[in-house]
Amino acid sequence: MTNKDYLVRIFVIILAFIFPLICLSYGEPRESISKYFDSHIQPIYIISNALTAYLLYSLEKWKCPAIFLLILTAFSVYEYPLIHNVFAYAFFISCFGPILQNNRLKLYVIPYSISLFFLLNSFLWTEIICIFTLCGFHGHLLYLKYKADSKRKKSLNEITN
Repeated sequence: MTNKDYLVRIFVIILAFIFPLICLSYGEPRESISKYFDSHIQPIYIISNALTAYLLYSLEKWKCPAIFLLILTAFSVYEYPLIHNVFAYAFFISCFGPILQNNRLKLYVIPYSISLFFLLNSFLWTEIICIFTLCGFHGHLLYLKYKADSKRKKSLNEITN
């Protein structure tokens, strides 16, 4: 992976992380992040979800969640609530599997699972915890990949020099 690829991924992870914070700072909290679609921050909502779907689709075990995220973004919660909500739940549920399957970063299952307790009170807070957890997971995964790539490049340089 090139340095440009790392920077793009870091940018997408940071954007996905700050988007819920932008939502919370946008007046009175709404029922869910999708409810911010009908606001002035709609372009950030669409761009953040589209870029996140693009990043997820580039990872083998994350293709299904990527497709669900793109579909839920395409169907407004206001005009197509059933389709949107089905794919929103499908997205968050389908993210659980790849986290659980990762042996090195399995601890991210804990905050992801704990978010379900917030579901009783607010879907918004469940989404925010899940998004923060996913951003942490992918940031951590990216860091481990960067370390491994750096080590491999260093070893390759030592061999060739």
